[in-house]
Amino acid sequence: MMRAAKLALLSAIAMTLVYAQSQPAPNNFNVLSWSSVFNQTVYKANSTGAPVAIGVLQQAVPNVYAFGANGNTTQLSALVTGTSTNFTPTNFQVNASLVRVNNAINSSVATALGLIPLASPASGVIFRKDPLTGVDLPACSTLGPVFTERGETIGKRKWYIGVSHEDFHFTKLNGQSLNSLQVLYQGGGASGILNGATRLTSYPATFDVGMDVRLSQNIAFVTYGATDRLDISVGLPLVHAAVAARTYNGILYAGTGLGGDGTNNPNPNCWCAGTFNPGYFVNSGINFTLPGTIGQANSGKSGFGDLLLRVKGTVVHNSHAAVAVGGDLRFATGDAENYLGTGTTSFKPFVAVSLYTGAAHGIVFAPHVNVGWQFSGKSVLGGQLQPNDTLHTTLTDGSGIITYSGAPLTATKDYLPDVFSWALGSEVAFGRRNTLIVDILGNQVGWVHGAPNLTSSSAQGFTPCNGSSCSAVTATGLTGASGTTSYSQYSGAFGYKARLAGNLVFTFNALTRFDSNGLTARFTPLYGLGYSF
Repeated sequence: MMRAAKLALLSAIAMTLVYAQSQPAPNNFNVLSWSSVFNQTVYKANSTGAPVAIGVLQQAVPNVYAFGANGNTTQLSALVTGTSTNFTPTNFQVNASLVRVNNAINSSVATALGLIPLASPASGVIFRKDPLTGVDLPACSTLGPVFTERGETIGKRKWYIGVSHEDFHFTKLNGQSLNSLQVLYQGGGASGILNGATRLTSYPATFDVGMDVRLSQNIAFVTYGATDRLDISVGLPLVHAAVAARTYNGILYAGTGLGGDGTNNPNPNCWCAGTFNPGYFVNSGINFTLPGTIGQANSGKSGFGDLLLRVKGTVVHNSHAAVAVGGDLRFATGDAENYLGTGTTSFKPFVAVSLYTGAAHGIVFAPHVNVGWQFSGKSVLGGQLQPNDTLHTTLTDGSGIITYSGAPLTATKDYLPDVFSWALGSEVAFGRRNTLIVDILGNQVGWVHGAPNLTSSSAQGFTPCNGSSCSAVTATGLTGASGTTSYSQYSGAFGYKARLAGNLVFTFNALTRFDSNGLTARFTPLYGLGYSF
């Protein structure tokens, strides 16, 4: 009878998970957390031990529930012998919501999307007026950099129009594959169960997350030379962002969950001190696992991104060097909740230095250095999604009401991390029609306003017990620790520019990440065309 009851309950939970696998995410920012939402059934054992469904938690997130929400305590021995009178489903409370760890990952993903480098609006062809003839002539021996700014301006009353295309496929987060992240709930939440004078606490749990994050940007730039030493540039991206996520394989490390008496069974845990399924004990394997896919979600959105306004002025200019100072103002015109923009205004002052060697056999080396510091306001991308913690369902057996966490989820706002950026590289011109560009790009993220702190941690739990033999196990995974952190990122940019006809310049660049800090797209190509007149 008990075996049939266990199989019936397992089948019921499996059917619940099948129907809960696909959830409609309202936007890209919600995809990861929405993938962990499912309709969870509350069970109760009848007099024969068979499971009886007594309620459904609509769109709940995977929680670890601890027995004893009303403040009453029960001795473990009374639970094991079945003599407890304080043992009802309503005594279960939300101990810790695993979705909050999911949200910490989501916040890290969204924050990183605001750090994507934009192609420079600097002109490939620089004009200067010949003092003898009064004719505008190309005045620079290279076609300029790709992601960095050059020290020269385009020339008075001259225009530059450019377009570029980039495709980012993010595959890693802090060195771990996005396809196989493991998230850890560390446990330790107090229950209402006493083993003698010791209050039992919930045990750790893990669940797996698989993600796919892609971003495509088409950027149009227009630059106007207000004077011979002042440029004004405007850039507008058209963005497509696509995100998919799956949450699966939930495991609570609580041994058999049958508890111990301190003598014959060294594992002090009781299943009622922490379980995935609020309700009476039916089967430890079911109460401690969410088998297969818990949920999955995806979303793709397209639209205009954040409008960029750049002002740059040359303060030093001669035949061997040019130095410019400027600033980028980025307006929140893109939809942040769909990863089309950052959701806040950003300002980045910068300095650009360009140096030039004399031509040797038609080859010119032009080293350059850029330094800038971007500061941003508060955005949903810097905050976290929070589940609704006031949801409740009335149990059909009349035993009370269960409170739980679930959808809809709301977003908080916080500062995006500041980014101190630098670039060091060189253009190598082969005549006036071909230029190679090599850059090393660095970002120091979060010196002033830190990035969300997402670290790997471990916690001690128990494997299933065999008789009186229980083995300890260490559960590991990502945790959404409180506070913020700072980290560095390094990339290489390897580009080529060709002057096709007249002042029409073609650009190709390969952006390659050297480290795995934060969100990582290992290889990103860029294609572009620009025309000066």
